[in-house]
Amino acid sequence: MTGRSDDPATGIDRFKGRVLGVASMHGKEHVIGPAMMAHLPLAGVIAIPDLDTDRFGAFSGEVERGTDPRTACMHKARHGAEASGLDLVIASEGSFGPYPPAPFMSCDEEWLVLLDLRDGTELVHRHVSLNTVFGGEECHNEHEVTAFAARMKFPEHHLVLKPTAAWRHGDRVLKGVGDLDTLLEGARMLLSEHGAVWVESDLRAMANPTRMQVIGEAAKAFAADLARCCPACGLFHFAITQALWGLPCSQCGFPTRSTRAHLRECRGCGHRQEDAREDGKMMEDPQYCDLCNP
Repeated sequence: MTGRSDDPATGIDRFKGRVLGVASMHGKEHVIGPAMMAHLPLAGVIAIPDLDTDRFGAFSGEVERGTDPRTACMHKARHGAEASGLDLVIASEGSFGPYPPAPFMSCDEEWLVLLDLRDGTELVHRHVSLNTVFGGEECHNEHEVTAFAARMKFPEHHLVLKPTAAWRHGDRVLKGVGDLDTLLEGARMLLSEHGAVWVESDLRAMANPTRMQVIGEAAKAFAADLARCCPACGLFHFAITQALWGLPCSQCGFPTRSTRAHLRECRGCGHRQEDAREDGKMMEDPQYCDLCNP
């Protein structure tokens, strides 16, 4: 249940009448804005114009991300604040790779950072999703290119073409490829020049609808956490800090590795509270039990 504090500095009234800037050049305001407006008393959400967020790293390799995703996200937020003069800015940063608990599965890890320069507050949210469309493949003919494109849900999900997987200075890179004619024209050019072409998912948010959806999910969860106030002291952002494992097996009752509850903790007074799973699930399928299915 969302709480409110009578102190506008600690409750969500601190957001009342303020404009939130989204530090993005890839259309993320379209999913972040509605999520924030639904939970916080903002006056509005705007995309900060004329930003170059690719300076902090590009998926296609021309700019290497020199820091961890969380730090890069914070740099984006500060860049947005400096460029816009706004004192309330949000940014996001994503990474793709193997899902640590099950490396054979792929995941999208999204970080969101909210920066409030009125008092220097920096708030962070991490969201991991197994819902991904990403990959890359070296192709040697047009048939391989179109077959890979189909697996990557092209043309709704755009592609990147370049000579090799690892970008080298001077390499030609074609981004945002979203129609068959452009795909084949670019592939033929690189095939004729190099004998092969590396084709990969364009992971920029506006070019990958699945990633945009995940960013929207992350923003909704973050906004809900921001609007939730500590029941002990009233400080906003009474957020989940830990997933608690031990959902019991429906067959033997043994604690499984599945999440049974979430722990919320106040960053101000330290108050802690367990919340049951939102889906109401009370028992786990025996296939996930180390006793029933070792």
